[in-house]
Amino acid sequence: MARSDLDVEFEEFVAAAWPRLRRAAWLLSHDSHEAEDLVQSALAKAYASWGRVTREGAYAYVHRTLVNGYIDSVRRRRPVPVDRIGDGWVHGGEAPVDDRSELSELLAPLSPRERSIIVWRYYLDAPESEVARQLGVSTGTVKSTASRALSRLRSAHSTAGKDRP
Repeated sequence: MARSDLDVEFEEFVAAAWPRLRRAAWLLSHDSHEAEDLVQSALAKAYASWGRVTREGAYAYVHRTLVNGYIDSVRRRRPVPVDRIGDGWVHGGEAPVDDRSELSELLAPLSPRERSIIVWRYYLDAPESEVARQLGVSTGTVKSTASRALSRLRSAHSTAGKDRP
C-alpha cells in the first residue's frame, strides 16, 4: 500500500473514531482541553505506527495509547507522597488511624507541594536541603513554600478556633 493510501486510511479512521476517543479521554481527565490533547497525542503516536497496526485492532491500539498517555500525564502531576521517605514508610504504617485522620484534616487546605514540604520538613524533621533534593526543588523554594504553608495553617487554625463554642 502506498504512503498516500495509508494517509487516506488513517484520516478515515480519525474521522470515525474521534468522537469515541474524545469521550474516553474526557471521562479520564474531566477536562475538555486535556482530553483534546490526549487524543491528539495518541493519534500522533498511532500515525507513526499506522503501517504496523491491524485495522481490526486500530481503535483498541489508539485507545490503549490514549490511556497510557493519560497515566503518564498523571504520574508527572502526582505529588510526592507525604507518608514516605526514602524507601521506608513513616512509622511503618503504625500510626493510629485517629492521628492520621487528624493530620490529614489539618493539612487538607494545603496544596500537594505545600503538604509534602510541611510533612517532610516538620513531621519527618528532614533538613531543608534533604527536602529540596527529594522534591527536586531549590532550598529557597522549600523555605518560601514552608513559610507560606505555615502561615496558611496558622490562619486556618485561628479561624477554626473562633468558630468553636
